[in-house]
Amino acid sequence: MSRIPTFVTASEHVYSILKQWVLSGELAPGERIDQDAVASRLGVSKMPVRSALDKLAAQDLVLLHSHRGVTVTPLSAQHLEDIYLVRCNLEGLAVQLATELLKPEDVTLLNNMIQKQEDLANHRNPDTEAILAANREFHLFIYSLAQRPVLLSIIERLWEQSERYRRILLIQPGMVDGSLNEHRRLVELMTHRQAEEASRFLVEHNRKTQQVVLSVMHNNENSEER
Repeated sequence: MSRIPTFVTASEHVYSILKQWVLSGELAPGERIDQDAVASRLGVSKMPVRSALDKLAAQDLVLLHSHRGVTVTPLSAQHLEDIYLVRCNLEGLAVQLATELLKPEDVTLLNNMIQKQEDLANHRNPDTEAILAANREFHLFIYSLAQRPVLLSIIERLWEQSERYRRILLIQPGMVDGSLNEHRRLVELMTHRQAEEASRFLVEHNRKTQQVVLSVMHNNENSEER
């Protein structure tokens, strides 16, 4: 049983946990969610569970079915393409705006974040969750520098939808090191006020990620068919 913190409602608590289960893969893509089992495991009634699932459905993380209950939204090439189509446009804009407003102290923070990512990646037993969190922190900090709250809010939602796909990257040899090198290059471009070039580089960075994920998904599908 999970103890509910006193500063959040039961619905918020259940939502936070279910969301983490979906994003981490503990609830697998396509898996049916047993609401009774969730309620029992978390020590709550079904009402906050249903409320939490409604919120997750609004974020496209789960699907509500009239006769089959609730399932985790499956991973698909089309879904991946849709997410990255919008992400590339919005994040490219955010990087361009952020570059124009960049301050020396921002550069220091970004370089510290890259060092943190490198330390995590080089650990004897790398922590997957920590690596993903550090990568997210780096990117979203850059986008926050654009000082456009609405833009940032939309990007954050898209990142949540794509997190399950990004986990695929961590099993690819050299992927983390390659990503770190690209992070360094992005900060270098931003530092030199090359806003348009930084924007294009970020879009290329995202597209490369998309293509690697797509390739792994296709390989997995082919393996399952054999």
